[in-house]
Amino acid sequence: MKPSAAPASLPQKPTPEQIQAAIGRIESFSPAPRILGRALVLLRDAQCDIDSVATLIRGDPALTGDIIRIANSAYFAGEQRVQSVEHALQRIGFGQAMRLLTLAVSRIMTLENLTNYSIPAEDFWAESLFNGLFMEELAKATGAVEPSDAYTAGLLRYIGRLAINRSIDACGGGVFWLGAETLTQWEMDNVGITHAEAGAILLRRWQFPEDMIVACEGQEHPALLPAPNWHASALFFVSSVIPQDFDKPFDPALAPIADSDFLHPNRLTVLSVEKAFADAVTAYQGIRQSLG
Repeated sequence: MKPSAAPASLPQKPTPEQIQAAIGRIESFSPAPRILGRALVLLRDAQCDIDSVATLIRGDPALTGDIIRIANSAYFAGEQRVQSVEHALQRIGFGQAMRLLTLAVSRIMTLENLTNYSIPAEDFWAESLFNGLFMEELAKATGAVEPSDAYTAGLLRYIGRLAINRSIDACGGGVFWLGAETLTQWEMDNVGITHAEAGAILLRRWQFPEDMIVACEGQEHPALLPAPNWHASALFFVSSVIPQDFDKPFDPALAPIADSDFLHPNRLTVLSVEKAFADAVTAYQGIRQSLG
């Protein structure tokens, strides 16, 4: 990811009404995220069956097509090609159903250049994907939460950048992150809201489970949350060990792992984190080669 070289300024911060309008435009972009939110709630119900999830997905033809396409990709494909959502979900089972659905939704939502951040769509997608995969591996290593939930939290952690990017455009655009300050400070200076806060607004409007909303909102300050939230703490930890190199396209790398409040409570070691990272890289490469 490479910051823009041309400085610019905004006459004024977007108003709350403009931010809400930007979020509304994201909501109208695709029904897929709201479907994902409802599916997350459904899959936490012991009485849920595959037909209920398939019925939800069929409400969005574009998402239905993506589910079938991804299910038939080299990464997920079995011996027989699937022709329907039901067939895809039946073949991979509940364990992989949420993973497949989240991947398809995040793919739809991240195929947009974040011009004000100077982040191309390709990097937006790649960084979101790797965060999801790394979170999933950490969940497997700790046994603290469902890996599919951790995967979803990681994939959608930066979704609020869409709202901020569009709110700046609603004010006429012309302001770019130059890398001279942290992204969070730049967001506050130019919009008055962070991507974590904007993301939480989106997830709440998409009816995601409350713990997912809290994780998104608290990812930059998990210690300040009123109650412990594993996803928020893990997102904060992942940010600390994946270097932000803004001079070239996103490529997974692992920074030196220092002692942290996340390691010991989760019975993690440097070696176990390195293994989780390596497994995430393998999965990341497989998906990128399969889906592009």
